[in-house]
Amino acid sequence: MTTKTRKTRTHALTWSASAKRLGAAVGVLALAASGTAAHATEDPATGLAAYHRQHITWTDCRQGPDDEEGTALDRAGARCARVTVPLDYSRPTGRTMEIALSRLPAADRKHRIGTLMLNSGGPAEPTLGMPLRTRAHLGKTAARYDIIGMDPRFVGRSEALDCGWPAGIWIRSAGYSRAAFDRQVAFQKDLAERCAARHGDVLPYVTTRNTARDMDVVRSVLGEPRISFLGYSYGAYLGAVYMQMFPGRTDRVVLDSAGDPRTYGPRLLRGREVPAERALRAWASWTAARHGTYGLGTSRDAVLATVRRIVDAATERPLRVGPYDIDEHRCRI
Repeated sequence: MTTKTRKTRTHALTWSASAKRLGAAVGVLALAASGTAAHATEDPATGLAAYHRQHITWTDCRQGPDDEEGTALDRAGARCARVTVPLDYSRPTGRTMEIALSRLPAADRKHRIGTLMLNSGGPAEPTLGMPLRTRAHLGKTAARYDIIGMDPRFVGRSEALDCGWPAGIWIRSAGYSRAAFDRQVAFQKDLAERCAARHGDVLPYVTTRNTARDMDVVRSVLGEPRISFLGYSYGAYLGAVYMQMFPGRTDRVVLDSAGDPRTYGPRLLRGREVPAERALRAWASWTAARHGTYGLGTSRDAVLATVRRIVDAATERPLRVGPYDIDEHRCRI
């Protein structure tokens, strides 16, 4: 079973009964601002020459004694740098910001293919440490690429925003009742208002297209006429947007767990109810065949009944499972 399949089946437990209602809640700002994939190409050279020609300095990745990711990157032979980009690409002479990069150089320089850029999805997941995991999975192919991790704008080391949210993730089930749905609407509204109060001046520039523009500045700064790209989930959407905005500037591209670019936005999950239920039933059958391990039931219907009892119990009172609290809206640490 792949990681993405496991995620789909796990999410089905939470979302399958209420995904349609969840679509009405306020979504993450990055998705809301991104729109669908661009249909028009873009000439990045207009007013951006200084950004594309800038010199960057590669340094150690470790930022302090507690920086485990930076330490691991350094031990693997990676180097880190910062690239300056415009906050607003329509005003390239205005305010700027810095994008953090890591680079794990190709071990087989004789047979080097080029540069492979990564995005782990989210949206808004840090990607700086991803080259280590990617190299481990690519085997011999990894030795032929310079592998680049780029924290997207306002994420991780790329001037991360702190909206003061009381929760670590915005994706939640709407629950099973109107009252639960109303609570989620109020919760999502509060998240958006907190972020607007703290960072309203930059939120209009937290977009997928601007992240794609950042990628193209990075491509140019690295001296690459074309880049290869590997993106997961939202990262697949980002890759599709980049290819449409900057055609001819990609080499090998893998878009893993891609969604329909026409549906990206706050209503991302609308229309997913049937496949989510199908995934849940498939998971229940798989689990029933392993009753000796999981103890959830010896048939698909028995496993589904167990799941229903757990959800109903979590609706009444949050359940504590190890380090996790599980309620009708989500599983949280």
